[in-house]
Amino acid sequence: MPTGLLVVKCANGPTLASDGANLAAVFATLAHIREDTRALDEAIAAAFGGAELVIRAPANTASFGMTSPEFPGRIFEQIELSDGTLRFLGVAGALLGYRLPAFIALNEPEASLHPSLLDPLGRLIAKAAERTQVWVVTHSEPLAAAIERHGAARPRLVSKLAGATEIAGMRFGAFEDGEA
Repeated sequence: MPTGLLVVKCANGPTLASDGANLAAVFATLAHIREDTRALDEAIAAAFGGAELVIRAPANTASFGMTSPEFPGRIFEQIELSDGTLRFLGVAGALLGYRLPAFIALNEPEASLHPSLLDPLGRLIAKAAERTQVWVVTHSEPLAAAIERHGAARPRLVSKLAGATEIAGMRFGAFEDGEA
């Protein structure tokens, strides 16, 4: 095995760290160990109008950049990407990693994202829900609709009534319609 790939494994590349510090290692693991970036490539192209993620083979560290159809041949390095772009990529890394945890909780994953990214984000969440349990809390009706449209789940409205939190349609720990 080439020694450059050992860095990826040592950097906890299969699963995104809670602070996202190993995002490049997660992407490098998908590209250079798993050799399958199809879902990631589709998500990037859909979210960013045909952009592509460039995941370099790791030497001492893993790194990535993005190309854009507007600037052919120019690779935008991580440091040049917007906060919203990095946030989307971070969520993508958490949802598409090589090894997913048994449960992923996303609290308002739409924060700092351009509205055009909500449908691709919903698709990512639906894709991850095929491999693990995903719980999403959002104030975004378009994101909830996108998750439902892509087949992951039916959104449930949570409200506070008389000091008690209630999930619409749930009685005694089960949904009235029989869905999980």
